[in-house]
Amino acid sequence: MTTQSYWSGKAAVVTGAARGQGAAEALRLLRAGAIVHALDVLPADDPTWDALRAEAGADAGRLRIRVADVASEAGWRTLAAQIEREGAPLYGLVNNAGVTLRKTVTETSHAEWRRLLDINLDGPFLAIHVLAGLMPAGASIVNTSSTAGLTGYFSAAYTASKWGLRGLTRAAALELAGRGIRVNTVCPGLVETPMIMQPNAVHDAGRARLFYEGNRDATPLSRGADPDEIAAAVMFLLGPDASFITGADLPVDGGMTGGGVYWRIGKATGNL
Repeated sequence: MTTQSYWSGKAAVVTGAARGQGAAEALRLLRAGAIVHALDVLPADDPTWDALRAEAGADAGRLRIRVADVASEAGWRTLAAQIEREGAPLYGLVNNAGVTLRKTVTETSHAEWRRLLDINLDGPFLAIHVLAGLMPAGASIVNTSSTAGLTGYFSAAYTASKWGLRGLTRAAALELAGRGIRVNTVCPGLVETPMIMQPNAVHDAGRARLFYEGNRDATPLSRGADPDEIAAAVMFLLGPDASFITGADLPVDGGMTGGGVYWRIGKATGNL
C-alpha cells in the first residue's frame, strides 16, 4: 500500500503546525492525501501558515487551520466535535507543540514551571484523553519528546516535561493497545528551527549560539536535523509500516544519545 492510498480520506491532527517540525509533519501528511487539522496559537491570517496553504493549493479543503491553546480542555472538546461532524476517521495524532526554557531548577519560577508543563505535558495528555475515543483500530499517536527526555539536561522544566511525556506514552500505549491504537514518541536532538537559536532571560544571543554549537559538537553526525527529517520519522510511526511498534522511543538525533559520553571522549583523545 502506498502512503498516498493509506492516508486518502483519513484525518490527522498536528499541534504546533504553523512552523518548524509541526509544519514539516503537516506538509508530509497533506502530500500523502490526509485531511489535516493543523493547530497552533498563531492567528489564521499569519503569513507563517502560507507554506501549508500553498501545499494544499486547489485541494484547500483538506487543510483545517485551527487556532488553539493545547492546554485548554474546552478547545480539545470543540475540535473533537468538529472532527465527528465532518466524519473522516481520525487515524493520526501528532503532539508536537512545545516550548522551551533554558533555566535550571533554582532559576525557574513556579509560574514558568507551570506554564511549560501546561503546554508540553498537559497538552498531549488532553489531546489523547479527548481524541482517543474517536480513533479506530489502526490509528497511531506520536508524541514529540526529546533527547532531553532520554538523558540529563540542565533545563529543569523542559527536561521534566519530556521525561513525563515518555511516561504518558507508555501508559497510553498499554491502555489503547487492546483497541489497536499505537502510541510512540520521537526524541529529536538538535533540529534546525528558529527555536534553537532563541535568546531568553538566561541565554542572550551569544550564549544561544554557544548552546547551538555545543549541541552540534555533541552530535556524531556533526549537524542538526532538517525538520523534514523528523517529519519522516513521525510519518513512519503514524503509518502501516510501523504496525507492530507501540510504547517505544525513537531517537532521531544524529547519534547524540547513542554516542553518549564516549563520543566526546573519543574525539578528545583522537580516537574518533
